[in-house]
Amino acid sequence: MDSFRRKFGKPLMELVGTAILLFTIQLAVGSGSKMAPAAIGLALMAAVYAGGPISGAHYNPAISLAVCMRGKQSLNDMLTYWVFQIVGGFVGALLAGVIGGSFAVLSIGSGSTLLQALLAEVAYAFILSFVVLGVATNSQADGNSYFGAAIGLTVTAGAISVGGISGGAFNPAVALGLSFSKGFANLGYSGFVALANLVGGAAAAAVFFLVAPPEEFESIGATAGETTGLIA
Repeated sequence: MDSFRRKFGKPLMELVGTAILLFTIQLAVGSGSKMAPAAIGLALMAAVYAGGPISGAHYNPAISLAVCMRGKQSLNDMLTYWVFQIVGGFVGALLAGVIGGSFAVLSIGSGSTLLQALLAEVAYAFILSFVVLGVATNSQADGNSYFGAAIGLTVTAGAISVGGISGGAFNPAVALGLSFSKGFANLGYSGFVALANLVGGAAAAAVFFLVAPPEEFESIGATAGETTGLIA
């Protein structure tokens, strides 16, 4: 059991955390609640605080990509996280859909174009990933207690700002999890959103490299978590 936990404990935490996020999204959006952005941000905030010391609490393949490009996660670990995040997203969305009796799916907002929607997804995936890099991998923020709030509030801001344009995923696991749970509904658009989110995550890592002091990259290739305890 100990060897299993050492090997799969972190990816399983990613599965659980992503499931919590998608569970909340499915119920909040499916019910038509005007407070959905707040509920989603608060649930993510709580899950990040819970899972941060265990797995780093990415819950998002775009964030894992940014952390990997930052040099704080290996490619193999990133790909493992991706699988568990997507499975967790599907499980959370499916369970919530059964409970709530309805299944939400991403779609382009009324009056918006595909280009506008995808640019919105790139932009907020970038913002979210950049915030994570800043509060969770920067040695100057080591040991901070605000990382979960910063991440959750960023998602809330994005959902309010561009949710009506793109659906407000900012996360491939959200886009694909909702689609899979509804019988692969709107899978084409969800796939484009997932790719846009990955572009945003990669761009965040590139910009972070440009703005962070050189000493932040002296330990690139070191074990993830050596900069802070938040990226485990």
